[in-house]
Amino acid sequence: MIVSWNESIVEASAVGVPIRDATYLRGEGVFETIRAIGGEPLFFEDHYQRLKKASAFFSFVIPDEKNLHERVRKLLEVNQLQEARIRITLGENCLITTLPLEPESLGAKATLAPQAPINERSPLAGIKCSSYAENMSLLRLAKSDEVLRPNTQGELCEGCLSNVFFIKEGRLFTPSLASGCLPGVMRKQVLACTAVEEGSWPFEVLQEVDEIWLSNSIRRLRYVSEIDGKKMPAPSPLFHELRAKLP
Repeated sequence: MIVSWNESIVEASAVGVPIRDATYLRGEGVFETIRAIGGEPLFFEDHYQRLKKASAFFSFVIPDEKNLHERVRKLLEVNQLQEARIRITLGENCLITTLPLEPESLGAKATLAPQAPINERSPLAGIKCSSYAENMSLLRLAKSDEVLRPNTQGELCEGCLSNVFFIKEGRLFTPSLASGCLPGVMRKQVLACTAVEEGSWPFEVLQEVDEIWLSNSIRRLRYVSEIDGKKMPAPSPLFHELRAKLP
């Protein structure tokens, strides 16, 4: 694999993380995962602004937007990738990696985790922090595509990898950012494409909805086909119409 390490394009094997790097030692880093189509990173400005805000929290020095965008495009070119999964990890150093996009799957199996709330009052709420051990552990234990979680108030919040939407009585809903969920880039696109009601609901609402959707930048929009082993109905035409509008 060829990667971008700070200002250089190098073999992955040439990357050496300093032994005192806090990103490695304590997970004190931030990251963005970006979808590339046609050799171009999608919604780069939105990803950059979120990365910039998160970096400011940790007092990291972030390259300017034009410079970082050029690093990403150059790496895609070197790796000869048109459709790719890009990850930018920023801490005391800046690492960019690219991988081919995996085949898309419209349906996803989900698990509910009421016992694992997200702390909406945490200073890291809404920040895509490199410390993802909790999320990944929940996914491994559940053996699901996604694990849906409440916040500490018992309100629906988000998944380990996705923002969540649901349909009830023909209307589309999603938790507001006040729930502690990540301000997802694809979530923003969904909100721009159709009428969505933002608010707060008890986590148990997921037991009585007609459809559940998941959004993130890599997988775009998926529907929950099964939740805690229970089959969900096939998605409505609205799901397919909206998905067709998304890059």
